[in-house]
Amino acid sequence: MKNADLLPFYTRQTPNTDPGEYGALFHALPQGLPELCRLIKCQLIHPARIKKERHLLTEYTRKEDENFDKVSEMLEALVERNADGLTADRLPSERLLLSCRFHSLLLISMLRSRGVPARSRVGFASYLSENNRKYIDHWICEVWEEAEQRWIRVDPDQERIDIQGDEFLVAGDAWLMARDKEINPQLFGVKKSWGMPYIRNNLCYDLNAVLGNELGYWDYPPLCQKEMDKLNGEELSLLDEIALYLQDPDEHHAKLQALFSEHDVLQFNR
Repeated sequence: MKNADLLPFYTRQTPNTDPGEYGALFHALPQGLPELCRLIKCQLIHPARIKKERHLLTEYTRKEDENFDKVSEMLEALVERNADGLTADRLPSERLLLSCRFHSLLLISMLRSRGVPARSRVGFASYLSENNRKYIDHWICEVWEEAEQRWIRVDPDQERIDIQGDEFLVAGDAWLMARDKEINPQLFGVKKSWGMPYIRNNLCYDLNAVLGNELGYWDYPPLCQKEMDKLNGEELSLLDEIALYLQDPDEHHAKLQALFSEHDVLQFNR
């Protein structure tokens, strides 16, 4: 599928990115990506930073990922904590303690509100590990750069614009590299969870994100609920095929959608 045909798909809000009744908060946003990322960091604190900022927090001192799914819910809570909305003057105690998925959804929501194509990508970032030796579970955004006619990778959590090379590996690339024994799968994960199961899960999350179904961290499709050694040859081949197509999700968007529709094991239903 050509980009010109597909880009409108990524300008439409999904149920998780739709700001709902709080869309007016986006009317006076800054235009540049660095400025948007900075504004997002004025609204959200990643749970990894809670210890460092605990002295600035009051009532909210635990991560809040489980309390939110949608951008509209995030915006509602932000207004409750500070009626000025998306303000750069928001105190740390008034911010939401949310991880990378929510940072990416908020940036996507902002961009789509002005007609800019954007989507979540799920994978692993080497720049989050000490000395770039491991690849840490991470969600970022791909934003369409009209002037250059290409997607650029943006990390609103770390305020990184146009991420290059293998600093961030989408889950499909990690899956194929590990399957071909080009890299140790134990280098991929976070905290106490590492290896092929984590890569497999992020692969399914990335598929869903590209198709406009941004899952929550605990939304495991049936294929992600099986032990790795219980996956049969057909299931492994399906994951291989998805990983290959996700290397160019624009060219293979229709094939990815067809695989998703044909295989219930890829679909999470609440």
